[in-house]
Amino acid sequence: MCTLGHLGESARDALVKLEWSEHLPKTWHEDWPNLSQLNARLTSKYTPDYNCLGFGTGRIDQWWEPYVVPPEEPNIYWPPGVHPDNTPEDWAAALKTEGYQVCEDERLEPGLVKVALYATPKMVTHVARQLRDGRWASKLGRFGDIEHDDLAALEGPLFGHVCLFMQRPRRADDP
Repeated sequence: MCTLGHLGESARDALVKLEWSEHLPKTWHEDWPNLSQLNARLTSKYTPDYNCLGFGTGRIDQWWEPYVVPPEEPNIYWPPGVHPDNTPEDWAAALKTEGYQVCEDERLEPGLVKVALYATPKMVTHVARQLRDGRWASKLGRFGDIEHDDLAALEGPLFGHVCLFMQRPRRADDP
């Protein structure tokens, strides 16, 4: 993942402010009405290499897609044996292949990494991953990665609301 951590805080803040509109959809105000530069930071540029589900598992080399089975593009992946659909049950089954188990809430727990699944009434739409400090990180489709202070930042018409939490043991390489 491309991060801005190597820059000083003021340089990083200036870069993020300049690039915010370049690396998010033009409709981001409508898609995520709770999202702002006060509660979120852009941490990478646009990339089609991975999506939120791949990012949630820590796999930034794969775009996880349930409707392309078998995958025709080299970067597309869906776990073998998992029903390919955008239901909470199918996304949870996909995450279980990476060691995640359903848990009760988003509470920060040492030694665990958690993910939150968002859904509209029609389908699961997004996965956010909890960071070591309790904030959250998300990959916004083909657009940039962001860190957001809470899960409410991405609730709205595009992603809906959080519907499920899952956790697995934290690995040394987890942010």
